[in-house]
Amino acid sequence: MNTMSSLLLGLLILAVAVAGDDNLKTCPGAPWMTVESACRNVSGTQAMYDTCKDALREIPNPLSDHDATVYALAAASSALASAAATEDAAIRLVHGGSEKVSGEEKDAYEECIEAYTTAGHAMVAVIDKLGACGFGDLAGGYLDVIVDIESCRDRVLKLTASPIYGMVLVDRNKAGLAFIITKKLLGV
Repeated sequence: MNTMSSLLLGLLILAVAVAGDDNLKTCPGAPWMTVESACRNVSGTQAMYDTCKDALREIPNPLSDHDATVYALAAASSALASAAATEDAAIRLVHGGSEKVSGEEKDAYEECIEAYTTAGHAMVAVIDKLGACGFGDLAGGYLDVIVDIESCRDRVLKLTASPIYGMVLVDRNKAGLAFIITKKLLGV
């Protein structure tokens, strides 16, 4: 298991435990709303709404009001999980399996692995700050994640039929959604 996958597993366990805790300590000043209200507030399109509902699907009692920080944490954790899956796919392409690549593809995927490792660390920092109700410079953290993912996107876009291109686009959308949820619902 690579470093990002290990970090991801620990964070997902924490996120599930926190989201499932009815006695969750809330962040001061954070609004309360349902999953439906949260997704309607942050979505400008049906696709974004669907992505939001998917990112928040693990929230217990979605018809009940929750602190918006819970939604920001869930969206960030969903983005991190998606990025970890993409990084693992790139690692498999470079280091083995039936789809092992070489040349320009290998170089592109190695750059993606590096970018995704950096993005993973930045998202972990965002999640840590959200979990501690520390909202300072969250925007910068999210932007770092998005820039790293976009650097991979730009690299695989030049390849013919990359098997991870679609995954990278999903990762970019999930990271963007996590940022929008945090910005619009928490005013960060």
